[in-house]
Amino acid sequence: MTILAILIGLLISHYATGVRHLRRFEPLLAPARWAHRIWPQPSWLVMLVMILTSLLAAGLAEWLLIGLAGTLGWFVLALFVFIYCLGPRDLDKDVQLLLERGPDSADPAVAEALRSMRLQPDADAQAASAAVHHAALSRWFGLFFWFVVLGIPGALLYRLVRAGLQGSFDADSSDWLARLRLVLDWPVLVLVVLSAGLCSDLDRVIDVWRDQPEGSMIRGVTPDLLDRVAGIAVAPGAPVTDGLASAHRLVWRMLILWLVVMSLILIAGWMV
Repeated sequence: MTILAILIGLLISHYATGVRHLRRFEPLLAPARWAHRIWPQPSWLVMLVMILTSLLAAGLAEWLLIGLAGTLGWFVLALFVFIYCLGPRDLDKDVQLLLERGPDSADPAVAEALRSMRLQPDADAQAASAAVHHAALSRWFGLFFWFVVLGIPGALLYRLVRAGLQGSFDADSSDWLARLRLVLDWPVLVLVVLSAGLCSDLDRVIDVWRDQPEGSMIRGVTPDLLDRVAGIAVAPGAPVTDGLASAHRLVWRMLILWLVVMSLILIAGWMV
């Protein structure tokens, strides 16, 4: 039912765009804020409280809904949490807006899309491609991975860590959250880079991965590696719109690959 929740959640989030206004994470961040205000030290306390919040909130909600409606209750909860944690902005609509109006447009909506993707208006095609890949990592693939691996607590934790890093805490606490984000992102980065190779030019992706100091093939799986992989399919000097469009097509092929693999794993599980 996990793959079904993901498919339905993607459709609802894409076509019912108003759901993005429901993505308010302050209530779930409130326990970490309270703990930080009462006990500023140790700095890792915010991270710990955020982990506990995800586990307790998911556990209580699952206990209540499964008790009331059984498997259907779990499915409704899983679908709601997936939609709640997805995004929080729609990547397709952000890219479409930038392609139609241009990154250098004075439109406030364009500025908001650029800010959400951490892209400068005067960025080149390689930077635009990397921005799309990183947005897909944080909005799609990271959530998919932890939703499948850890279920509802994993989805909540992944999104809360990302939300908590948006200037919510002091530097020391944010540093611990950043470390946790890197831990959560590491396996996702490996799969995203592998998916990029399978959906584009595998030889060139492998060359980029190997082009690191000896002994850092594993430790070198960082956001910087994704930047280099994202720039492979973009010709030097290409317009920024080419970088946006080509990266958007690629991440969609990667998304379809993930869904196909998940479906095959599910079918194999049923057949065993």
